[in-house]
This record gives sequence, structure tokens and C-alpha cells, in this order.
Amino acid sequence: MATDRSDNKKRRIGLFGGTLDPVHLGHLRAAEEVHEGMNLDEIWFMPAYQPPHKASSSLTSFRHRLRMVQLAVDKVDYFRASDIEAKRPGPSYSVDTLNQLVHTLGREASFFFIIGSDAFLEIETWKDYSRLPILSELVVITRPPWQTADIIKAMKTRFPDYRESGREGLFISAKGGRIRVFLITRMGISSTDIRKRARIGLSTRFLVPEKVRRYMVTNKLYIPLMEKPQKDSGRRTALEAAKMIFEEIRNNKGEKICVLDMRGISPVADFFIIAQGRSTRHVQGMASRMKKDLSRKKIKCRGMEGEDEGKWILLDFEDIIVHLFYEPVRSFYDLEGLWSEAPRILQEEDGQPLEEMNG
Repeated sequence: MATDRSDNKKRRIGLFGGTLDPVHLGHLRAAEEVHEGMNLDEIWFMPAYQPPHKASSSLTSFRHRLRMVQLAVDKVDYFRASDIEAKRPGPSYSVDTLNQLVHTLGREASFFFIIGSDAFLEIETWKDYSRLPILSELVVITRPPWQTADIIKAMKTRFPDYRESGREGLFISAKGGRIRVFLITRMGISSTDIRKRARIGLSTRFLVPEKVRRYMVTNKLYIPLMEKPQKDSGRRTALEAAKMIFEEIRNNKGEKICVLDMRGISPVADFFIIAQGRSTRHVQGMASRMKKDLSRKKIKCRGMEGEDEGKWILLDFEDIIVHLFYEPVRSFYDLEGLWSEAPRILQEEDGQPLEEMNG
């Protein structure tokens, strides 16, 4: 999808934001295709300093995220790591970043703000979202199969004054705003999946640039702390906690629960508990209720990944890692097959326990 260059005087700069936690090959490939297809001079990767839609406690520090971006774009002349969002106090609102860039560089540069189709479908939750395509051409990247109906529906409700321009994928308004839908190669890589894989000891090689992978390992990012608190006489054992978590999943109508004994196999946890829900919403609700109810029982969740999508949610209960899947995703990852050497100390099919725990 080549784009003619209409202004030879101004630099054409793509802006690639988000948490980038971590930046991965899918981000880089998407940026490469936009750079080529839209004839851009540069693309700036801008990790959000304080994302308004993310809990700061669950986010890797900005220092690490920026450094990983710097490593990822090293040696690519037209890619640049930018710390602009760390230089402004408060939440990292995209409209504020664009305002600042247009104010300072608008005479010499035109901007192209790149977002994913999922973010575009929720853009009404963004601050002053209607101003984004006025300040910068809004480039909505999507992968095949193209979600045409959803994107067009969102366009009509969020941006009712935008009309198709006659050029493929480009919508314009009478006020000069521009929104472009840009098709990219589907790679199926996500930062959430990378974090979860790292936290349970699976390889992230070939999902992130090798320099980024080494940085993650060296700085112990996305893995549970190996030093466990000293157990006192009043603290329940990991096995007792696993039994309670198992029952909590059953109470929340979790299906096909399997408890793997990882002692002596994985340094990450003593037990993995795997279960599934009937839908992503069921999985999200189950995770939220479990975290709250188990906290009341003195079983504290140290971290949770994947709650936004609900396809695979990982909950870290210190000695126990819980994997809640939407059923098709569980089949794809097949953790039971991956850890086939781990004894199954409790397994349930169709609501009936097949094997009882023993200590």
C-alpha cells in the first residue's frame, strides 16, 4: 500500500506508542511495513511513561522499557527510541504528546500516529480522542483477517464526519483530519504472551530481538523472585494452598482443572494449576473473584498477567502459578504436554475429580 509523498519539505515521522513491555518483533515488523508503505522518513518508538489505562504497579519501569527499545532499534537508521513521554508530568495522554510535538516541530515535520485496531475500537476512552487525527494522521494497523465491519462501525460512531477519500483505506474530514486503515502482516506475537512465557520459564527467543532477550534475562524481568519468604509455623504449605485454589476454581465453575507438581522440575513454582473457562469474560471474572476471595483467606496474588484480553490469565501465588485459559487458547499452548514429566496430583474432567491429592 504505497503512499505518494505530498510534501517534500517536511519530514514524515511515524509515532509508535504504547507500553512496549517489552518491545517485540511484531512491533518492529509492523513499523517496518508502515515506514515502507507510507514512505516515512523515520519512526519514533515512544514508551508510555504513565499509561492512563494501565496500573503502574504491574508495569515494568520506564527505564527498562526504554532501554529495551533502544536495543531493539539499534542499527536501524530510520528507527528511533524517544523518551518524550517521561519528560511530561502526569498520565501519558497521546493528545498531549501530539500537542507538544506539533507545537515544537510542526513547521518541519508531519506526524503519523500509529495504533493497533484493538486500541482504535476503544478510542472513545482516550482523552480528547477526536483531536488525534487533526493533530496527526491516525494510522490504524490491522492484521488479516481485516476487521472491516468493526473498524467501519467504530469510524461511523466515533468519527461521524469522516468519509472515504477514494484512496484505499483513507478517511478524511472537512476539518482536515485523516484516518488511514493500514493492513500489516499477521505475526501473532504479543507483549502479554512474552511476559507470561518468561514468568513460567519458557523460551522467548525469536519473539524479541536477541539483545532485548539478553537484557530481560540479565535484569531478571518478567520472572517471579526466586528468593521465597521464610515459612513460619503458622503459614500453610504450598500443597494446602494449592488445594484451596483448586476448590476456588471449582466454585467459580472453572473446567478441566489440572494440578501439576513442579517440585524439582521448575525453579519458578512448586505447583502449576491449569483450568479453563467457557468464554474470555468467564475467565476474566473467575480471575478477578479468585484474586479477591483468596486474599481474604491469606493467599496473596503477587501479580496477574493477561486480564485485559482474558484469553490466558496468569496469576502468581508465590509457590503456585495459576493458568486460566479460554479453551481454544489452552489447546494451542498445551502446557500439560509441555510439562509432561510433571506428576498430575489432581485432575478433573467435567466437574468430577479423577485423582485425589496426596502429600
